[in-house]
Amino acid sequence: MCYSVYALSELAELAKLYKTPEYPDDYEPVAKVSGFVHPHLPVITQERPAEIQLFKWGLIPTWAKEDKAAELANMTLNAREDTVFEKPSFRDSIGTHRCLLLIDGFYEWRHEGKAKIPYFITLSDGKPFSLGCIYSVWKGTPTFSIVTTRANPLMEYIHNTKKRMPLMLSRQEERRWLDPELTKTEIKELMQPLDEDLMQAKVIA
Repeated sequence: MCYSVYALSELAELAKLYKTPEYPDDYEPVAKVSGFVHPHLPVITQERPAEIQLFKWGLIPTWAKEDKAAELANMTLNAREDTVFEKPSFRDSIGTHRCLLLIDGFYEWRHEGKAKIPYFITLSDGKPFSLGCIYSVWKGTPTFSIVTTRANPLMEYIHNTKKRMPLMLSRQEERRWLDPELTKTEIKELMQPLDEDLMQAKVIA
């Protein structure tokens, strides 16, 4: 799963990398942040692919009632690739509301007995990258969930209990994820673990 990310890059830097000329000018990078505080983070959506926007982590579906919204947001930080087309909270978003979350890294913990060993995971080249996500707009507030997949060998070692990882997209796959013409079969084909040779992980204090 993925509940903590590292998002330190300035939006101007991300805009050059992703060729998105429009972006907010009042964003302050958050560095390490937990999804359970529901931060606003930079995303690029299917609807506005030339713009970086700030969406709140924790997808709230359009039909959610006010008294259940906060509870739902804590339960939808991640969306599993094997159930995303079926679960009520996600099935309306996966077809037409996909987005990229722009980050510099994420965190996961390896369990050894009673010990939890924290790892920081990035791309091998150290550059910002994107996670495949889905989004929804609830009462005017855009919210998102990170899609997760089965783990590759590197992440199986680190996330050795549930053996999951976020959907890390290669540069070639990023724009394809945003393609509104993708079929269900093509979307499923994209929801695969990234090659571990493109990643690096280190134990942190």
